[in-house]
Amino acid sequence: MPTPRLTNEEILRRVEIWRDHGEEFTAAAKALSKPDTFIRRAVLEADRRGLLDPRDPRVPDGTHIKRRTIQTDAKGNETGRSTVIGPAAGADFKMPKGHALGRMTAQANADGEIERVWYKTGRQAADPDQVARLVRKAFNRFRPAAPVLPVPDCDADRLTVYIFTDWHVGLYAWGAETGGRDWDLTIARRVLAETIAELVSQTPPSGRALVLCLGDLLHADNAKNMTERSGNVLDVDTRHAKCLPTVTDLLTEACELIRARHARVDVVIKPGNHDAASTVGIREGLRLFYRNEANVTVDTSPDPFHWHRFGVNLIGGVHGDQARMPDLPLIMANIRRQDWADTTTRHFHTGHIHHDTLRETGGVHVYSHRAPVAQDAYHAAHGYLSGRSMRAYTYHAERGFRSTTEVEIQ
Repeated sequence: MPTPRLTNEEILRRVEIWRDHGEEFTAAAKALSKPDTFIRRAVLEADRRGLLDPRDPRVPDGTHIKRRTIQTDAKGNETGRSTVIGPAAGADFKMPKGHALGRMTAQANADGEIERVWYKTGRQAADPDQVARLVRKAFNRFRPAAPVLPVPDCDADRLTVYIFTDWHVGLYAWGAETGGRDWDLTIARRVLAETIAELVSQTPPSGRALVLCLGDLLHADNAKNMTERSGNVLDVDTRHAKCLPTVTDLLTEACELIRARHARVDVVIKPGNHDAASTVGIREGLRLFYRNEANVTVDTSPDPFHWHRFGVNLIGGVHGDQARMPDLPLIMANIRRQDWADTTTRHFHTGHIHHDTLRETGGVHVYSHRAPVAQDAYHAAHGYLSGRSMRAYTYHAERGFRSTTEVEIQ
């Protein structure tokens, strides 16, 4: 750490010794058994602080005399002087708001005393503690819009998989610019809640439900409003601290609706390229919210892939921004070898590209799903014209895939 700044009293003590020895640095330093720099630094600092020349002004603490200008007449006699005062070198450093210290470089003199310090700062990354506080606050104030109803009689041999991906909560779109719908946090809150409620009401009341969240539920992962890996600037409607609780509210309301329709619910929340850090906080908050519920489990695995075996069905899920779609069947076959051998229906669900695709490779159906969010300026400018919807898939433990439920958003 830098050495403390010399007090005026200490400086004047050294200057007095210097004057007592005829203003000789070496003699004054020798009298104190110190190197020359011990006295030189004090005299130089006294000059900067206006302590050496009685004609200088006494400068406020934390400032130095930067420059003196002396006016003289034709005979060389001093007629006036002006003094420029500025911040002292080595003044206390204050971290800019939103920044974190990246690197500190120090310069020391021959005595080992720190004379100069350089600080390099950068934008502060998402604070996990802050994310946890926001999530906790959101779940503490959550109250279901309706009471949880008793679970109806349902087919224990059926599984419904709800695909929640690419909600991009917080995205801002101006319809006049994009040629589509206006979109902001308020609109997203209303439209997503209505779509989820309709989707759940249309699905068969199966015994099991899998809530498969495949990333990018949030549009931005922190207050920088940029994607973490590529640094793309995002069109964001409002503060991250407002978007994150909106996602937790929507997700919890969805789970409450789903658990009223199915005997057992498994919730899986995987990260996307827009919300990798926030996903950790969201799923931990949801786990705490349901920690005392016997019929709801929340998966907290950091694995970007999810695998779910249900009878003759093997279901995979991943956001889709890294592993290529053509490679997913082989990844499934290698990672889940025994499940691959014991199943006949194999589906892989992805998001990320915001439009429908379905390809069958090696007997595996690989899906990419639409996003329910309106297009922002970037996607509109590139001509990405995909529809908007949410889907759920129903599987039978012995007879395989049975049906799809889709709610389209106009």
